[in-house]
Amino acid sequence: MITKAKLRGKPVAISLFRDLIPADYKPIQDTPCAIMRYAMDEGKKVYFDADHHDCYVGVHHAGIVPGKKEIVSGDYLSKTSNFFSEEGAARLKAGTYSLPPGMVKAIGAAPLDDVPEGVQVDWIVAVSNPHNACILGGCRMAVDGVQPYGTFGTSLCGELFAVPWYIKNVMVVGGDFGGRMHNRIKQDQLFIIIPMEFAHTIPNILLNVRVDVKASREMTKPPQSPFWHKKDKSVFSEEPAAQEEGGKEPVLTMAWDDESRGCIKKVPSDMLEMIVDNAEQYARENGYVQVSMKSMREQMQKLGMDLDEMMESL
Repeated sequence: MITKAKLRGKPVAISLFRDLIPADYKPIQDTPCAIMRYAMDEGKKVYFDADHHDCYVGVHHAGIVPGKKEIVSGDYLSKTSNFFSEEGAARLKAGTYSLPPGMVKAIGAAPLDDVPEGVQVDWIVAVSNPHNACILGGCRMAVDGVQPYGTFGTSLCGELFAVPWYIKNVMVVGGDFGGRMHNRIKQDQLFIIIPMEFAHTIPNILLNVRVDVKASREMTKPPQSPFWHKKDKSVFSEEPAAQEEGGKEPVLTMAWDDESRGCIKKVPSDMLEMIVDNAEQYARENGYVQVSMKSMREQMQKLGMDLDEMMESL
């Protein structure tokens, strides 16, 4: 997960402690949602409960402490800002999930690869860029067609501690300003939440991803598409060895330097046309006179991908 999905830090195991709190977990005197950061970035095993926390909103959504009137009514939003209306804040908080009161004693977080023996993991939480969040977030969808649940701007503590228990689905969420701030989330990062009952779908989406692009385009391109006019042309006809190995090559419509030409010869023929078209489009839009390894690496980096790693996997 860390390498293939470009995670920030480590994936985190969230555990609902209904009775005893395992001795390996240490309490935090911080906002409940911050247990994510302690486990993800610092590798710590931590928990919050009624006596160890620094935010009533988080323990309310965890069902550990009854919600204060100002929280459940939304007053803490509408009466402290000039953009939340009373009705909007009230409707939002009334429709936000919280665990049943008293169901859990505490909630803990640990690095996924360092969960103590005997501790049940309820769901996995990871942070990545939007590109890889979309891929990892589709782990269940690719198997049974159920789309992931997504929200932006709602309380992160509710999404981390309550929503997965209710909806039992994979989630891709942005979190609210406070939750993102307490976890030091960058502008281009999202949370992916995967209940353990769907954890077995993760390797499928990260390790088995191969697409027959040629066949896909033949099924989806209309008759007027340039695809049908370009698919039988070649610009490497003077190199029969490469032709036999990789099949027919797409037409290059702009200059490529020698290194980038050598790079695309390693690409499977069914993916080549798409990669060439995208590389040329990116180069043109960004003012490059030719496609180069520099422009291709830059393009992949903006997509949250690593060109060298991608080529190694081919």
